[in-house]
Amino acid sequence: MRWAFASVVLVPRGTWGTLPTSGERRRVLQWVSRAGFSGIELSPRWFDFHCMTSQQLRELRGEAADSGLRVSGLNLSRCILTRTAQASEHLERLRRSVAVAETLGAEVINVSLSMPTPPGPGRLPLLGEDVPDTEHQRSAELVAALAQHAGQAGVTLSVELHDDGLLDSPELCLQFLERVGVPNVGVNPDLGNLCRGSTLSSDWKAALMLLARRTVCWHIKNYRDGKPVPVWDGDIDYHWAFAIMHGVGYDGWVSIESYRGDLESQEHDLEYLKRLDAISAVPTGC
Repeated sequence: MRWAFASVVLVPRGTWGTLPTSGERRRVLQWVSRAGFSGIELSPRWFDFHCMTSQQLRELRGEAADSGLRVSGLNLSRCILTRTAQASEHLERLRRSVAVAETLGAEVINVSLSMPTPPGPGRLPLLGEDVPDTEHQRSAELVAALAQHAGQAGVTLSVELHDDGLLDSPELCLQFLERVGVPNVGVNPDLGNLCRGSTLSSDWKAALMLLARRTVCWHIKNYRDGKPVPVWDGDIDYHWAFAIMHGVGYDGWVSIESYRGDLESQEHDLEYLKRLDAISAVPTGC
């Protein structure tokens, strides 16, 4: 498998940071390389690539290459394509992402298709099963059109199993892929999203079994009692999960997305997962 650092963890969860300077970018890229990653997954919440010119994007690609890295993909979180005043803006950012990905040489655009969070304390997110079928269909049509454009640029789209909106169950993810019906669209089975907050689910094993064969990128993090923990110490047994992913032949990008507040923890998670990957790749009985 190929290992990417998820830059979204460089800003507090759910927030947008200020655009890093060139020097700050280089320091991050150099650290990512020294830590043993081979790629970096860019989030606009850390580095808003949508506002960069083609020349600036080429310079960023060169900076990554100078550090021995690839831009593995783009991660667009909380995209809402229906029912809000910002839906057209979110769609335009997705469309712009295709050109950005092509310029950066990024293979995958990952998107979490969300729903607005109701106002007020203690209000639960809208469940995907509560969203009208017309909105599922409309979102699928928009993603299908985007995917056809992305395919011409050699870019794959990934829809994320997420806990706050349209695709918050593996069944809804698969139904969505069938609605889209375009071959360069797959799924990101981010199991951590099932094991945090008010939507705690113990059925992450069933989720991975359903989604493994359709996976085109994979976010990894872990939780215990809804709080971020090291990947080896949470509710998800990644030894089991890696065995499943090796069983279906997955060898794509794995982005470590641990929200534990420091870069050192990402490095420790990477070291553990590399050892786990090597063990899991050995056929039983060898």
